[in-house]
Order: sequence, then C-alpha cells, then structure tokens
Amino acid sequence: MKDLKNFTIIIPCIKFNDVKNSIRNIRKVYKNVKILVCLNHKVKYNKDKNLRFIYTNFKGIGAKRNLAVKKASTKYLAFIDSDAYPAKKWLENSIKYLIKKNIGIIAGPHIDPIDQNLSEDIVGQVKKSFIITMSPSLQKKKSSKPKIVSFMPSCNWIMKKKNFIKFGYMDGNMLRNEDWDFVYNRMKKKKFKLLYNPKSIIYHENSTIYHFIKKRFLYGYYMWPILRQINFNNFYFFIPFLFVLYLISLPINLYFDYYKEIYFFILFLYLSVVTVETMRVSKKLIYMPFIFFIMLLANISPGIGILAGLLNFNKD
Repeated sequence: MKDLKNFTIIIPCIKFNDVKNSIRNIRKVYKNVKILVCLNHKVKYNKDKNLRFIYTNFKGIGAKRNLAVKKASTKYLAFIDSDAYPAKKWLENSIKYLIKKNIGIIAGPHIDPIDQNLSEDIVGQVKKSFIITMSPSLQKKKSSKPKIVSFMPSCNWIMKKKNFIKFGYMDGNMLRNEDWDFVYNRMKKKKFKLLYNPKSIIYHENSTIYHFIKKRFLYGYYMWPILRQINFNNFYFFIPFLFVLYLISLPINLYFDYYKEIYFFILFLYLSVVTVETMRVSKKLIYMPFIFFIMLLANISPGIGILAGLLNFNKD
C-alpha cells in the first residue's frame, strides 16, 4: 500500500532484547514500513534496510521519542511500546482520520496477546479493572465506534509529524507520564483533539506480577512533575496518594472514636469495590484470591510511589 511509505514506527527502549519480539511481529504485518528504535545499548543488526537504531544516553521515553521524531523523514508517525506489536491494518485503519484538521492524535486499544503464561494472564485480568486502568473499556477492549476522548496512553498513537512538532515535542525531562503532559499541556492548548479508533489495535504484552507492581510504584514516584501543575484533570492522580495517606492515618483511631467509625466504613467500602471488581474481571474462580491481592497492591503502589517521591526517598 502506497500510503504506508509515509509512516515511521517509533519505538523507545533500553536494549535490543526488549524490542526484538516487537520488531519480529511488526514485520509479520508490515514488511517494509520504516522503523526507528531509540535505545541505550548498541547492537549489530543489519538484516533490515528499513530498520534503524538510534543510540542515546536519554533515560526518558519522551526524550527518546523526541530524538526519533527529529530523525524521521516521513509525513506520519506511529508510536508503539517495545513490549507491543500491531494487529493487521493497524495503520491503514487510521489513514482516513489523519486528514482531519482538528485531530491531533489517533489512538486505539492495546489488548492482551492471545498466548500468555499464567502470570501474564492474571496481570491482564487485573488491568481490566477501572480501579487500575483509566477507561478500561477503551484501552483493553474493542469499542464499537470511533469517538473523541480525553486521553489514551502513547503506547498506541498515530499522528502527523508536523503536529508533533507543532505541539512542542514531549517533555524530555519527564521519566513517566510524558504522554499525559503532551495531551493536556501541549496538544489541547493548540485546540486539537484525540480520536479513539477501535480498529487501530495493538497487542500489549503483560509483564510478571513483580514487574507490574514495581512499574505501578514508579508510575507514582515520577508523578510529581504532573501533580505540581495546577490542572483540574490532574486531580485523578491524587486519588491513590490521598488513599495511602488515609491508610496510614490508622493510629488516629486510638484517639478519636468518631474517626474510627469513618475509617473502617471507608475501608469496608473500598474492600467491597475491590471484591466486586475481582469477581467481574476474573476468568476463573480459582484466580480470584490472586487477583484480589494483586489488585490491592496495584491500586495502592502508585500512592506509595507518590509519597516516596514527595519525601525523596530514592534519588535514583
């Protein structure tokens, strides 16, 4: 297809092993589309003339994407994560929306791969809960029709290169949440919109349970550049932080009986919601205890990360 020559797929990562499965699966769908991989470790790989590696010391995903965009020579960009790969017609299904003047980004769902081990499958089920994932019906399922939405993560974005530049690139200093900043503090200020296209699908691999919880913690730890901005949309990210503060206020119960009633009532409501969500997303009854426990950890860990970032426990 002639239009595919106008696309560059951009993938940020650390080392080649992180991205080789993604490249292999991309080439099953798109044999000749240009791919730019921005990474920190050099690799010898000369099998693909349309695959290019860019080496950098940048740590942040945003900084790596910015560098790759500057090196890209095509009209359109497609952003995907190193642990993801596209379904058929991922790019083709969004071409007709790229010509619309007020559409800044076309984003689609990132669903679970068909083949997963037990740990990955459980993490995938946990991610389908609204207390873990923002708008899981959009991110983790195939919705019925395209529509304008407030936000979708950058693991599946398609857009014009000139718009990426027009919006001022991503904040290269941010180590997390650079896509949230790009949408709310850059794109929307230019009066552009984000279009959700349910037919522009990628498969996003799930990690181990340990890596998933760690990633959630880091997600919170590097949240402060967003939280310091005065923006009503950012209030969403304060919720896990406020909940952790509520949990560690337990000793106050020793001094105020009325607070004890409020505290345990809220805790009961919270555990009830987690229980209902566990029942809703669990594929099998035997998975429920694991999913309940992991959902608790995954829900609380960003708040702990935000608190750790506030107190600057770990400067690394």
